[in-house]
Amino acid sequence: MQQPSSQEVDRRWPPEHRWDRLAVVAIVAGAVLRIVWILVVHPPVDFVYRYSDMRSYVSRAELLASGWPLGPNDAFFPPGTQILLAIPIKLFGTEAGLWAAAVVWCALSIAVVWVSWRLARELLTPAAAGLTAALCALWPLFITYGSYFTSETPALAFMLAALWLGVMATRREGRTAVILALLSGLLGGVATAFRPQLLINMLIMAAVVLFAFRRRIAPLASLGVGLLAVLAGVVVHNSIAANQLTGLATNGGVNFWFGHCDARQVTMFDSNGEETADFTNSVPNLAGRGGEYVLRGHDIWDDGFFLELGWECIEQDKAKHAFRLARNVIDMTATTLPYPQSEDPGWAQDVVQANNVAYAVLLPWIVIESLFLIVRRRRAGKSFGEAFLLVNLACAALVAILLIGDPRVRSVYDVFGLALLAALFADRFHLDEPAEVEPPEHKAA
Repeated sequence: MQQPSSQEVDRRWPPEHRWDRLAVVAIVAGAVLRIVWILVVHPPVDFVYRYSDMRSYVSRAELLASGWPLGPNDAFFPPGTQILLAIPIKLFGTEAGLWAAAVVWCALSIAVVWVSWRLARELLTPAAAGLTAALCALWPLFITYGSYFTSETPALAFMLAALWLGVMATRREGRTAVILALLSGLLGGVATAFRPQLLINMLIMAAVVLFAFRRRIAPLASLGVGLLAVLAGVVVHNSIAANQLTGLATNGGVNFWFGHCDARQVTMFDSNGEETADFTNSVPNLAGRGGEYVLRGHDIWDDGFFLELGWECIEQDKAKHAFRLARNVIDMTATTLPYPQSEDPGWAQDVVQANNVAYAVLLPWIVIESLFLIVRRRRAGKSFGEAFLLVNLACAALVAILLIGDPRVRSVYDVFGLALLAALFADRFHLDEPAEVEPPEHKAA
C-alpha cells in the first residue's frame, strides 16, 4: 500500500488544523478533570457551611428562592452569584438544587476553556490559541474555583464570552455586527453582576468597538444597550434591597478601607450592642499583619462611612501611600495562597500554591516579553490581539490600586496572562510555520 508523501501530509494537515485539534483534546481533557474534581472528589455541596462566602451566597439564594423580601444584606455582595444559585434551588429544592448548581458551576468551568480558545483564536495565531486552551484546561486555579460556590468561575466564563463576541463583532459587518455587539453587552453585564470590577474590561471592549467602527454608531450603541440593560436590573435589585438608590454592590466601601488602611478584621455592633457583622481581609490575615477593629453604630454596607475611613488613611500616609499601593499589587501574586483554597488542607492546596507561585514568578517576564512581542507584531500590522490581552491583564493591577490586592481577585485575569504566555511560546518556537518538507526522491524508472 502506497504511503502518502510528506508534502501530501502537510497539505492534508495544515498547521492551524493541527492546533485546533490540540485545543479540542485539551477541552475534552479539561472537561474530564473538572467533572471528576467538581462532582466526585471535591463537590461544592460538601463545603457550603465550611467557608463564610459560600455560606452567605447559599443562605441568600435560599431566601431568594423562597420569596423572602429583599434586605440590605442582599445588596452587600454583587447579586449574580446568589441569583444563579437561587434558580436550581427554586426548581429542585435546597439539597437537589445545590447538586444541580454544582453541575452548573462544572459546566461553566468547562466553558471557560472553550471560550478562552475561541477568544484566543480571534486574537492570536492558531498555535497560540491551541496552547491557550491547553493551559486553561490544566490551570489548577480554574479547576479548583469551580468546586466552590463563589463568583470567580461564572464571572470568568461570562466575561470571556462577552469579549469573544465583542471581538467577533469588530470583524463582521451590518446586522451581524450589531447582534454580536448586543450579545457581548448582555453577557458583559451578567459578568459584572458577579464581579463589578469587570466593568473596566467591558469599557475596554467598548473602546475597541468604537475604534473599529469609527463613525458607525450602531454596534457601539448595541453593546451599550445590552450592558446597561443588565446593569440597570442589578441597580434596581440592589436599590430595592437597600431601600435607597445604590450601585452594583455595597461592599465597595469596606473593600476600599481594607485596601487602603492597615486593617485585618472588622467586627460591627449596632446601637444595642449586638454583633451585626464580622469580616476578615484574607491576605493580611494569612500574612499576620493589620489591626482588628470594633466599630459601633454603623452597618457593614455603609459605603460612605468606610470610604471616608479609607480616604483618611490616604491623607495620613501622603506620599508613603504609594508603598501601600505597591504592596496591594504584590499581594495579588505569590505572597499568600488564594482563598478559600488556603483553608482547604490537603495535596490540592499544595498544587494551588505551586501554581500561584509559578505564575507570580512568570508574570513580570510575560508582561515585559509581551511588550517586545507587540512591537514586533506591530511592524507586521498584527499587534492588536496581544495588545488587547495585555490591557485586559493590566486591569488586575488597576483593581489592586483602586480597591484591594488579593490572588483570588487576580485569578479571574489569569486567562489573559496564560494567553500571552501561549503567544510568546508560539512566537519563540515559530509553531505556526509549516515544517520544512524534504523534496521527494526521484527514482529511476
